[in-house]
Amino acid sequence: MSSIHASHRFSPVRSWLPPWGLSACVRAVMWRSTVGMELTELQRWGHYPAGPVCTISYLLQGSIDVLAAGAGSDPFSERQPAPRMSVMGPHSSPRSAFYGPDAEGVMLIFYPDALWAMTGVPPQTLGDQIVDAHSVLPAALLAVCSRLFEAGDVHQGVQRFFDELSPIWQQRVLALPEHGEQPVETGQSFAPWMQALALRAAATGWGRSLRQSERRIKQWTGWSLRKLQGSVRGEAVFFAVMEAMLEERLDWAQIALDNGFSDQSHFIRETRRITGFSPETLRHGLIHEEAFWIYRAWAQLAGYEVPAPAALAD
Repeated sequence: MSSIHASHRFSPVRSWLPPWGLSACVRAVMWRSTVGMELTELQRWGHYPAGPVCTISYLLQGSIDVLAAGAGSDPFSERQPAPRMSVMGPHSSPRSAFYGPDAEGVMLIFYPDALWAMTGVPPQTLGDQIVDAHSVLPAALLAVCSRLFEAGDVHQGVQRFFDELSPIWQQRVLALPEHGEQPVETGQSFAPWMQALALRAAATGWGRSLRQSERRIKQWTGWSLRKLQGSVRGEAVFFAVMEAMLEERLDWAQIALDNGFSDQSHFIRETRRITGFSPETLRHGLIHEEAFWIYRAWAQLAGYEVPAPAALAD
């Protein structure tokens, strides 16, 4: 299990990758706190990309209001107060949220097929939804999540979560007929999970045509194969941008071509579709704005050193 710290010039963030036995189930765990920080209203926003993953979010203190998908950070948009412990399904559009003062929470990020195995709730049911965790999670999983911070220390709490989740995951996943055997472990990107998913779909059941495999993938994840491939490419290009930034060779047109986009305009459209922002706005926010904390955490979790930001305004 690895933990990576984000810069202290922003709100403190800690991220963990799961141990090997859980890497086909949990994508990552992220903790963030703004307790004791005097943030402006602009700094209290959070911007989240579209993605195929499911999350269990546990708000330890403070509050968070989530805007409708596609609303951006319009302060006049309708907001939905998030439950203290909530479950979010695969989300096809980027979303923004507004945090109350002194907010602290943890985000448990699951692959959609894994959360289905753990809960019995199909990803299609949770798609673009935020629901109270008590209405979705089975008692055993709810208890594991609820005990996350009984230890009083975030690192110990996450370690306890992994230890207690592991036997539940092993029992549930091996009982599913489409797995048949222990699933392939994944790495630090979506690509290995996507490849394992496609192989499993092709080898499952009587019908093994491409269309039938794609149908199974959509059933297991709530997303079409094409959308999943777009998400995998989106993550790959994000990492490519991080490398280019660190090597001071940022060239949007070249990055677009290197990652399979027809041209720079196509790349910009896809970036906006996934994140809600242009590549340049996203790059600036990653370095300078508190609201883009999830992107900094994701980059550092993958081993990239985010450039030092300007200090937060008083």
